[in-house]
Amino acid sequence: MREKYYLKVYAKAPRGSREWLIGAEIKYGGRTVNVPRNKVSPKDPRTEEQLRSGGMKGGDRMLYHGYASKYSEYLVPYVEKDRTVILCEFGILKGTGLAIWCDLFKNVRVLGLDIDLGHIKNNMDNLELLGAFKSNQPELHEFDQLEDNVEYLRTILKGDKIDVCIDDGLHSIESILRTMKSVMPHLADEAVYFIEDNKAVHKEIERHYPDLLVDHEGELTVVSKYGINNA
Repeated sequence: MREKYYLKVYAKAPRGSREWLIGAEIKYGGRTVNVPRNKVSPKDPRTEEQLRSGGMKGGDRMLYHGYASKYSEYLVPYVEKDRTVILCEFGILKGTGLAIWCDLFKNVRVLGLDIDLGHIKNNMDNLELLGAFKSNQPELHEFDQLEDNVEYLRTILKGDKIDVCIDDGLHSIESILRTMKSVMPHLADEAVYFIEDNKAVHKEIERHYPDLLVDHEGELTVVSKYGINNA
């Protein structure tokens, strides 16, 4: 029932509002579970049994996890920007998020980074049938969150600075901090950085980056230098 409601109000909701974000997520497939781990980092500390069990989940940030209000709060200032917004998402799975971001912003460069690009490549035709990527096309890059990627990101960004960063990858404290260390030199001064599905990492971020503002709510952490309306 909730899904039908949000799909109904989505078309008339202001772009970037809570209702719009939830509706867009449902439009592009919504929650998916048991996605197989076909490729992992050589440095992944999990056992073979752990990697085989459960599978991965995605398409669930806005409605299922309830992150839509916080995303809307921070992203709305970017929605009407005349300049190009640079957005990086780490951990893209089947690409639901990338479809949302490409719709959300008028002028945007969306970079999708994942250790395994097979899932989104296999889902691209489906996303396009659902209406995705008519105005903006995402760039896809293989990315290992457990490696030092400062120079790799520099090569990918080609001089651009990241305005919006989203970590929806491994969700471990180690992977989050390592990714953040790689990203920090490439963040725009007024960037916003979302970190999903870890309820404890905000404490480590506050310890490692005491000059940053850390907004923590449940399993979502939002990091910035100047807070909301900084765009």
